[in-house]
Amino acid sequence: MTPKRVKIWAWCGMLLAGVGCQGADSPQARQARWHNNQGVVYMDQHNYSRGRNEFSNAIVLDTRYANGFANLGISYYSLGKYDSALVALQNALGQDADHAQAQYTLGLIYLAQGKEYDQALQAFSAVLKRDGDDPLVHYYMGRAQEKLGQAEEAAASFHQAIRLDPHNVSAYYALAQLLRQQGKQEEFQQVLGTFNQLQQAGNEGVSSSYQGQGKYAEAVTDAGGVLPEQDDAKGPLTFAAAEAPPAGLPAGLSFAAMLDEDQDGDQDLLLGGERVQLYRNEQGRWTSGQVLGAGDFIDGVFADFDNDQHADLVLAGFQIQLLRGQQGSWATPEVIDGAAGGIIPADLDHDGDLDLLLLSPGATRLLSNEGTGKFSDLTAKAGLGTSTGGRQAVFSDFDNDRDLDFVIATAGSGQLFTNNRDGTFTDIADAVGLAGMDAIDLWVEDFDQDGYMDLAALSPAGQLTLYLNKHGHGFVAQPLLTLKGEGRLLRGADFDNDGDVDLLAVGAWGLQPLVWRGGKLQAEGNALPAGGEGPVLVADFDGDGRADIWTAGNLLRNQTQAGKWIEIALLGLNSNRSGLGTKVEVKTAHRLQKRELRGGSGESQVLSFGLAQSDSVEFVRILWPGGVRQTELATGAGQRLTLTELNRKGTSCPILYVWDGVEFRFVTDILGGAIIGYLLAPGEYNTPDTDEYVPLGQIVPREGKYEVRIANALEEVIYLDQLQLVAVDHPEGVEVYPNERLLSAPPYPDFRLYPLRGLRPLRGAADQRRQEVSTVLAKVDDEWYTGFGETPIHGYAQEYTLTLDLGDLEANPHPVLLGYGWVDYAHSSSNWAAAQQGLELRPVRLEVPGTDGGWQLVTPDMGVPAGLPKHMLFDLKGVFKKPGDYRVRLSTNTPIYWDQFLVGEAEDLTLAPVRLQPAHGDLHWRGYPAHTAVKGTFAFRYHYDQLQTEADWGTHEGAFTRQGEVTELLQAADDRYAIMFHGDELSVQFDAAVLPPPAPGTRRAFLLYADGFGKDMDFHSAHSLTVGPLPFHGMSSYPYPATESYPQDESHLRYLLEYNTRQVKGQYD
Repeated sequence: MTPKRVKIWAWCGMLLAGVGCQGADSPQARQARWHNNQGVVYMDQHNYSRGRNEFSNAIVLDTRYANGFANLGISYYSLGKYDSALVALQNALGQDADHAQAQYTLGLIYLAQGKEYDQALQAFSAVLKRDGDDPLVHYYMGRAQEKLGQAEEAAASFHQAIRLDPHNVSAYYALAQLLRQQGKQEEFQQVLGTFNQLQQAGNEGVSSSYQGQGKYAEAVTDAGGVLPEQDDAKGPLTFAAAEAPPAGLPAGLSFAAMLDEDQDGDQDLLLGGERVQLYRNEQGRWTSGQVLGAGDFIDGVFADFDNDQHADLVLAGFQIQLLRGQQGSWATPEVIDGAAGGIIPADLDHDGDLDLLLLSPGATRLLSNEGTGKFSDLTAKAGLGTSTGGRQAVFSDFDNDRDLDFVIATAGSGQLFTNNRDGTFTDIADAVGLAGMDAIDLWVEDFDQDGYMDLAALSPAGQLTLYLNKHGHGFVAQPLLTLKGEGRLLRGADFDNDGDVDLLAVGAWGLQPLVWRGGKLQAEGNALPAGGEGPVLVADFDGDGRADIWTAGNLLRNQTQAGKWIEIALLGLNSNRSGLGTKVEVKTAHRLQKRELRGGSGESQVLSFGLAQSDSVEFVRILWPGGVRQTELATGAGQRLTLTELNRKGTSCPILYVWDGVEFRFVTDILGGAIIGYLLAPGEYNTPDTDEYVPLGQIVPREGKYEVRIANALEEVIYLDQLQLVAVDHPEGVEVYPNERLLSAPPYPDFRLYPLRGLRPLRGAADQRRQEVSTVLAKVDDEWYTGFGETPIHGYAQEYTLTLDLGDLEANPHPVLLGYGWVDYAHSSSNWAAAQQGLELRPVRLEVPGTDGGWQLVTPDMGVPAGLPKHMLFDLKGVFKKPGDYRVRLSTNTPIYWDQFLVGEAEDLTLAPVRLQPAHGDLHWRGYPAHTAVKGTFAFRYHYDQLQTEADWGTHEGAFTRQGEVTELLQAADDRYAIMFHGDELSVQFDAAVLPPPAPGTRRAFLLYADGFGKDMDFHSAHSLTVGPLPFHGMSSYPYPATESYPQDESHLRYLLEYNTRQVKGQYD
């Protein structure tokens, strides 16, 4: 027994000697089952580490908990820790010898380890006795039988798997290979033909990842677990008698909106009636403020529409006006064309600014924000031209795919417009069960706390219906009750702070609270008096953490014996500054709550979470509309947190390390130009530059092998196709650089090596301000040029120039400019936002002095360094026109952080590079390397030996390459990739023995040649949520047209089935 296994068994022994057997209904057993169920949730999110932690907590509390041990084993198996998994699974069988999940997963481990195939067959046979109708049990039995040489039995098992699931491509492929080995050529061709048809039709087989190997390889929930209902408040809701409104409120109130106008931490009001006026809140007491308009408006909303960190105001009625906030004052109203009875702000195109949905009796209009608070009508272009007038609308990400959808309640029907991610929307109400909805008002929350937003609807006749979201696959209507009289409004809040959202239904009956208890909404007590027909707001107006009710000027203070609480205010950075559309999760001991920040006039811009009796929250997790995930750790109850969006880099390129004799040294990132689906402008995508040569610096053999490591550290999928180590011997006194630079479009630079001699700094350099900057550009020292003006759009700068004086080049027949720096790339969403403002990203223009005294263009695109700090080269041979004047002028609006420019002479030498093929390549999960953000920028410097096991990244859905040896995939650019999940590492070795020592008087330089593709998760990038469709070198574009497809020959089909078996479920929320 290995020391590792001894340690694990000792750990298990301590567990069994500790708590002992708990009764099934004991508090500890129920708490164990709750931890187990939480672990299952994490496993479904492919967060195997957190799942393992929860299962470990479960078996500490209940040391004879078979499901807990089985699930712990499944989590270890998913993490690739087979020894630990075997121990946990054997413990599960010690408690329940017939535990199907434990037996089945044991069989999978024995198969994966490539040994003890008889034990694998025994394990699958045990499951088969319990369930003979599961096709994957038969499939894996066949795999074990095949390994044991039981060909006929294996064929029978594969046939049975196909009978039970005629679309399982893995069973067809395994049977075809078995038939070929048996020499049954005719049967082999027939089965292979069926396999090809199924595979091309999109049918999937098994995979090596969680949820890809059958139901018995998935963690099991336990109905006996501690339920969130244990936190349900038992006492009644109690509100104080209505306090009289202050004198002089506007008569005929039609709307009320909330904001913290004076920045003192409480909710102030904007009231609209015979006039529009601000009222400041002093702990629930109101003092009148500035009058902002006459009585021509029936709705109003606050939000930062121009992203200047000041709330603006849009008023709607027979005229629509925008009033921009200006540090405590308001600018002259700007008129927006049209009229509207309702306004809902949201960043529908996820470009960082807030758009407007306008409701009126005759039509629904969508206005797109051009980035400055100027709006254009995109109703028809967005697919809303046939939408009828709406009574109410609400935005939410109903299918958790990280984009905003919206529901419109019209007279007698409902519409759900799903976001197509191209500026258009499609009404799918019929398909999801909302077409028959009759609502006068709507409220959206995750009422049942399953992570998906549900919808409450109040009809004009007083019928209250809850539409439960079935995990993004439609809604199930649950009629709740019918109130007497005409319905008007719905508001939501956790009135008793027990951790779930309650409702307030407003109508002719008054104010009827409904509390969530026992897993459902139910009426609580008698209706409260409404105080009139005006607006109703729900928020914590007096700062005690309990949601109060404001109705027609009257404040009903919440005096319920409520639980503890926490409030969260948000400030966007790269997302819209108001943070609208942000999802926030709060984790306490018994609950994981999720809420969204929305911006209608009845919505508070502070999210409040009830915590029941929890004194603190375990974490707050935020998903900003721009895609940034952010986690704040444990914090105490009873406070308001103001959280600002992190300036986080979600995508880059593969990270490269080399063994330098001491450590794996970080070099740079690679394949910066190989991104696919990158949006240049609406409807226009880039053409990837799929290969790159990267100078490596010092690299030293390790046990006879040169070794590089490539890591996928960020929120992207990497498709690595070919790697080579290129060795170049050259004379002393010469340095060799490749012809590398990132261009904006083809043709891309051809391969060429430049032997450079006499490299020296510039004689002088000045920017557009005539500031001398040559000192900044003299050496590589992280003192970059930063004299360009920033813009609000990420990856865009104000136009700037650098004029470089290269000195005397009279004796240099072949001058070369060598630059070193990095680029903060514009994202697809940046380019979308820029297009709305009529901007475009301009490549670096290179000009030289002309004979006429002006500047003459050499190239409209000199190129840039591709990503993190690295060199780029530009050949200047023959470009200078004016004798004796060796200046070049660079002009662009791309933010390039230049660190150094050198001038050298290209020697007329013949170099003979030697290309080494990978001797061994291994793909494995390693984790996320820590990095230093140099000067707080995105010029990351990664540290190989400092690792984190978790990262707040989303997950592309699809088939990644299985872990293990992938050497054959790296030999050629043949569209057979090592497809890397974030956290994966690829270690590649090259045989050092094939290289003779350098000749006397020469030195050896090394470069890495890499070919492949990459894809990010930007909202506006093509196919940004999935691994597929796979790119290929012969495609005309990405996305490619229906007339093109990834290769379907036998070699590529075998690759897909044998290598890309790590099926991963997408996680976007």
